[in-house]
Amino acid sequence: MTFTRLGLAEPILEGVKAAGYTQPTEIQSLAIPRVLRGEDLIALGQTGSGKTAAFGLPILNRLYGGPPGLRAVILVPTRELCVQVAENLRIYAQHAGLHVCTAFGGIPLAIQESAFKRGLDVLVACPGRLIDHLERGNLVLKHVQVMVLDEADRMLDMGFLPQIRRIFVRCPQERQNLLFSATMPPEIESLVKDFMGKAQRVQVGQRSQAAASIRHEFLEVAGDHKLATLEQILRRTRGRVLVFVKTKIRCEQLGRALKAKRLPADAIHGDKSAEARYAVLQSFERGKVLALVATDVAARGIDVSGIELVVNYDLPHSVEDYVHRTGRTGRAGAEGRALTLVGPADRGKVRQIQDHLARTSRAVPAPHPRGTIAAAPEPQGAGAAPRPDGGQERTSHGAGGTARKREPERGSHRSGQRGGADRTGHREGSGRSHGHPGAKRPEGRRAAPAGHASGSGNGHPAPRRDPHPHARRSDGPVLEPTPAPARPHAGRAVAHPRPPVPAGR
Repeated sequence: MTFTRLGLAEPILEGVKAAGYTQPTEIQSLAIPRVLRGEDLIALGQTGSGKTAAFGLPILNRLYGGPPGLRAVILVPTRELCVQVAENLRIYAQHAGLHVCTAFGGIPLAIQESAFKRGLDVLVACPGRLIDHLERGNLVLKHVQVMVLDEADRMLDMGFLPQIRRIFVRCPQERQNLLFSATMPPEIESLVKDFMGKAQRVQVGQRSQAAASIRHEFLEVAGDHKLATLEQILRRTRGRVLVFVKTKIRCEQLGRALKAKRLPADAIHGDKSAEARYAVLQSFERGKVLALVATDVAARGIDVSGIELVVNYDLPHSVEDYVHRTGRTGRAGAEGRALTLVGPADRGKVRQIQDHLARTSRAVPAPHPRGTIAAAPEPQGAGAAPRPDGGQERTSHGAGGTARKREPERGSHRSGQRGGADRTGHREGSGRSHGHPGAKRPEGRRAAPAGHASGSGNGHPAPRRDPHPHARRSDGPVLEPTPAPARPHAGRAVAHPRPPVPAGR
């Protein structure tokens, strides 16, 4: 299937080429013909599956050659997503002579009104700011032909339903309604029926399904050692990292703490101005900032390619939020990695997430003891061979061949690093700023040969100190914590191999 066969006009196809697209994704192949036929549509797809082009291209194709004026409105929940969608649409429409404008908070109304007067065919807007323009008479919706709810689940869940109703009553009754989203919780489904009871449905993958190209890992860390653990992770990761927290205050505090440790980090949340948020996103996209701390709402507009790792510093409120968070990596079939820092109170919610992943993608085990990260389990006898010291070998199947990694017996490996820790007695996010000792870069582990005396004098390896005294296991009895040294280890993230991926993925 090609974009040409989807029935798009030549100027729109030129925009597709300018965007660098070669073949439509699955959701684009399913949605574009239906939107071109004028059908109401509810389309569900994974984050990064190409939903913006799935509604943007057919809308621009419909408006091409028609009279000027506001004829399509796309509602989004956040300023970042508003900017991102508008930028994509401008690329698609650059050869069609169509004008795309935005309306979101944090920018003076007069500036946006001036842009409307210069030309407006498609408006990408947040509901609150659109209502402000409507009440001031800056816009009228009587000629709107298409109304789109993008990230509809989040808009309805965030309480935008009354504002959406106020906008809908100002639009013509005869219009096309489109809803695009990555997730659709059952409790939101009843609200959707009020707007689009007769709409066609398109779904790519299972509902609330995480992308198969993402490796999910879980690391148990004591709450007062999360910051030191995150610092070690960031110093070992060369690519872009997106870190999620629950609140705006915690987001700002964590961003400042990471910058105080001389890490290329910053924070983005709703209390920052539109200009500041845009500047942070630009720095993240250009590589000046490699670690971006964000809240769930602010991250809705982050569409930066090449995010290597997503870290859940705080657990999300729901499984759907977990899917949306981790969907920032592994986009468009690329490989990605998601790491969740698990505190003692998080074990129940982590099991829910793991059960969901097991049902919708592949099995993900409980957090591995001693702070290491467990990957998908391997069947007995397939890639797991017993070791003389009770450890185990795991087989990693990758594009470069088959490699083996040593997985030592619990407590039998040595760590060459010592991590910093919070010695103030205060939890992170309390508003207090204290220094943390830096963490050295971990040295490679070496397995001692079987039967080699290591200082014990009896032909057996000498006992080794537990390098993860603060890690606890969640699938068995709680381990008694080892007395912490002066600078206790905060947990070491050990990435285990991904299961074999079928050819062509």
